[in-house]
Amino acid sequence: MAEHARSDEGGPEHVFFSPHPDDVALGAYASLLGVPRGIVPTLVTVFSQSCWEFVLPVDPTRALAVTSLRMGEDRRFARAHGADLVHLGFRDTSLRSPPGGVREPEEATAALGLRVREALAEVLAHVSDDAVCYVPLGISSHVDHLLVRDAVRALRGDRGAIVYYEDLPYSAHHPDDEIVDYAWALGLTPRCLDLTALWTAKVRGLSFYASQLEPATLPAVEAHARRLGAGRKLCERVWTVAP
Repeated sequence: MAEHARSDEGGPEHVFFSPHPDDVALGAYASLLGVPRGIVPTLVTVFSQSCWEFVLPVDPTRALAVTSLRMGEDRRFARAHGADLVHLGFRDTSLRSPPGGVREPEEATAALGLRVREALAEVLAHVSDDAVCYVPLGISSHVDHLLVRDAVRALRGDRGAIVYYEDLPYSAHHPDDEIVDYAWALGLTPRCLDLTALWTAKVRGLSFYASQLEPATLPAVEAHARRLGAGRKLCERVWTVAP
C-alpha cells in the first residue's frame, strides 16, 4: 500500500474509514470537504462486497453485479472529491446474514473482527502518528460499523486524533438525547459543522451512490441536519475525545 499523501507544509493526513460505500458521504461529508488544501484524503472502504441494493428479496447470486456497481460508485465519488481510495474487500452483512436469514453466529463475528483488525493494522502501518482518522460513531449498532470503529480505536490508542461521525441515516431515527448519551458514554464531546451553504454539494455527492439510497434516505438525512441546526442551519455533527 502506498504512503498516504501529505501537504508540503507537513500537515497531518486525513483518513476516512467507511464500513460500506456511501457511509462517509452520508455522515462525514463536511469533514471531507474540510480537509486542508494540499492534503489528499484517503477513503478506506472496509466491507466492499455486497449483494444488497434496494431490490428485495436479497439474492446472493447478485453479489458480483451489486459489488461491481457499488465499488464503481465509490471510485467515482473518490475521484470527484480528489481522494485516494482503498477497498479492503470484506463481505458485508447482506452476504453473511441477509435480512430474514439466520443470524450470524457470535464466533463468526469475533473471527471476522480479528481479520478486519489485521487488515486495518496494515493500513494504519502506513499512516503517521499525527494523522486524523475518521470512524463511525456506531449509534446504529450495525455490526460492520462497530467492527470498524472498535478496530481503529484499539489500533490507534493515544496516537493522533480520532473523529467520530454520526451514522446516517440511522441517527435520524434516534432521539437526540439518546445519541448524546451514547456518545458521552464513550467519553466524547460534540462539534457541529455548518453545511448550509454546501448542502447542494452534499446532495450531489450522495447522488454518486444512487443504487444505495432508498427514497426515504435523503429526507431523513436532511431532517437530522435541520435538527442539529435548530431549524436555522443544516449541520453534521462529529464527536472527539473530551479534553
